Amino acid sequence: MNKQNITGHKQILAEISKTRDVFTELEDFFTKADEDIANDPDDPRDGIGRFPGLDRLMFLIPCVINRLEEDLSKSKEVEDAAPVTEGLQAIKEGVNSALAYYLRDDVDGAYNLLSNILSNIDKLSGIESQSNIRFFRDMAGIATDFHILLDMLEGFLESRRVRPKEPETDESWSPERWLDYYLEQARLEEPLIAMVDTEGLTGASLERGMTQMIEESEQMDRRMEKQINSYNLMRKRDAAFDPEYPEKFLDLSEIPDIKDKDDDDYEVRTVDLRYEEEEEEPEPWASSLPELQDWNKSASESPFDDSESFHQDFEDDPVFCLLKPFTHNFFECLKHDHLHRVKESESGESQMRSPLEHYLVILALKAQVRISSCGVLVEDVGHEAPRKGVYMFTMECLDRIADAINKFSLEHLYHLAAEARNIKKQIEELLT
Repeated sequence: MNKQNITGHKQILAEISKTRDVFTELEDFFTKADEDIANDPDDPRDGIGRFPGLDRLMFLIPCVINRLEEDLSKSKEVEDAAPVTEGLQAIKEGVNSALAYYLRDDVDGAYNLLSNILSNIDKLSGIESQSNIRFFRDMAGIATDFHILLDMLEGFLESRRVRPKEPETDESWSPERWLDYYLEQARLEEPLIAMVDTEGLTGASLERGMTQMIEESEQMDRRMEKQINSYNLMRKRDAAFDPEYPEKFLDLSEIPDIKDKDDDDYEVRTVDLRYEEEEEEPEPWASSLPELQDWNKSASESPFDDSESFHQDFEDDPVFCLLKPFTHNFFECLKHDHLHRVKESESGESQMRSPLEHYLVILALKAQVRISSCGVLVEDVGHEAPRKGVYMFTMECLDRIADAINKFSLEHLYHLAAEARNIKKQIEELLT
């Protein structure tokens, strides 16, 4: 072995050591976290979950390193140590991205770190080694799992982008602070509301908000398609992977497709749910067993037997009861307008709602959604401030609906503007 090869070997072995140290740090984190959870009976977690992609990399990365060491020990020559060390550095940074998330909850840092090195991983995966070193082929075997992990982090970033920071359950927020939280949530989720809040309620701001809403909707469709592709990749790789034999997975020339079972193999029958719900007379032998008698009694007294109790909380809410008929009447008016426009249209084709109509619809629906979900927050914090904040948010939505109807002189909706003002006054009375 010449001097250049000896130097190359040493460089690779040094980088292997660094990569293994970082990976051991991640392994130790998972081990310690699981031990802490197991030793604390009050810890609500079942364990520290590993993300899709990372769950397989935890088995594959040690295998890649071990195979590289094995190949180096057998090989007398290394054509070029630089690509190998570059690949190890990329794997090391990929592991560091996972550490950034788990140790510091740094989603941005984890995403940026991983996205920056993925191009290197993909480039190195395409190298065809002239020697007996399997490293580049193994890089191709793990590259997809790094991409799956990146997709997961990208989804986290998008979720955080459209949501304000979740309130701590032990914080004693005032209703006014909850109102600010709901308004910020609405601005982050709805470009129309954000644009109007920034620029004021004008036809131009509504048009810009509508354009942004359409663009974000198209981006969401692309992300959804990407998630579906990522999910299908995970299914295929999960089916081909055995954690006890990771080397077999790396040796696969390609990941086989999953053959889903043919729907024709299953018999489809109609089920009469009303019949299924009817109670049958118990067999005499069953009635003689005290345990079954007790079970039947407790089952018949179960609160879950009431099919309406599931939605009872928010549907009985006094503000929801005020808002529900208003929203129904509002949508009936919009439906009537839509059918009239279709009838008057020369082409007779259905047309998209105007930006103003979209704005009004979003305001009406946001208020209902917040009321229906605030019960969980009330239960978490242990006081009524989240509900009072929702009532104030509903008043804000009703006020905006009435202002928009009057500002744009929607005469056929004036009665709804008056009704919105009236409901707002009734909510004020409830709050006082």
